[in-house]
Amino acid sequence: MSEQDTTAMLEETGTVVEISGSYAVIETQQRSACGHCSVSCGTSVLAGLFKNRRQRVKLRNHLGLRTGDRAVIGINESVLVSTAVMAYMLPLLLMIGAAGLSHGLGFGDGTDFLASMIGLFIGMRMANRIMGHRDFQGREIVLLRNADEAIVHRFDQQAV
Repeated sequence: MSEQDTTAMLEETGTVVEISGSYAVIETQQRSACGHCSVSCGTSVLAGLFKNRRQRVKLRNHLGLRTGDRAVIGINESVLVSTAVMAYMLPLLLMIGAAGLSHGLGFGDGTDFLASMIGLFIGMRMANRIMGHRDFQGREIVLLRNADEAIVHRFDQQAV
């Protein structure tokens, strides 16, 4: 059993929209975590501004899925945390470092601010490049199971 099998996975159900050789393109719908209650709060208003978006991921089709099949994909929780650290901490650290360097060299507040913004921009570009690299992107997203077969299988187990 691999390490990935023993760790917690975040799962999402999607639909196979394309088969390309030994790969399946699976489309999921990105939903807001809010908007499910009847209360009209600021969070639900913001959620309404950012409508549901569809995301596509291309994964090796080891399950023999066909176009139209529903599939469950997953990502290891620890990978999600490390990706969030990369996306947020790298730009923040470069911003603080650039501002500190500017201040340490004796520049004024305006230059310190400009240096911090340059550091932030460089950090965002670096994080974007690292996370957008082909080896990084999708390396931990896995095709777990056919969603339709999983439901039938559970039903069969209960019926027995």
